[in-house]
Amino acid sequence: MRILNTIEIKNTPEKIGYWLGDPSRAMEWMTSVTKTEIIKEVPGMVGTTFREFVEEDGRGTELRGVITGFVPEKRLAVHLEGDFNSVDASYTLEQKGEITQVSQDAEVHFKGLLRVISIVTGPIFKRKVTRQAQSEFAKLKELCERDVEYIQSSNNS
Repeated sequence: MRILNTIEIKNTPEKIGYWLGDPSRAMEWMTSVTKTEIIKEVPGMVGTTFREFVEEDGRGTELRGVITGFVPEKRLAVHLEGDFNSVDASYTLEQKGEITQVSQDAEVHFKGLLRVISIVTGPIFKRKVTRQAQSEFAKLKELCERDVEYIQSSNNS
């Protein structure tokens, strides 16, 4: 199942990369992430491994992650592996004047019985995940634009 999402944020790719480029900051803007632990940090980011604990509707699971692609201020790609699914997601940043367009392209693959069930429930699940991704992007936008508002108000003082 493929999930695509795009948002425009009034800030620089550098500032947005601050929030995207560190798995431990995911809890600040990803609603289902309750804990993150860096297992092995690698210079240049590619190969950095981590664990995320996600919880929804009172149920939680662990996802093991690895950063598979990283270009500062341009792109971040991760692979997540859990008991029920795997996810390959990439985030790209494109500066357009004062605005940066952030795009997410994620491919979710279900495992075991969920793979069969997803044939029927896939469209419902996709709508739910898409709404969640839009909510998370709205939180990311809020965090990034708050930084700009704070800097602008400090400069006007």
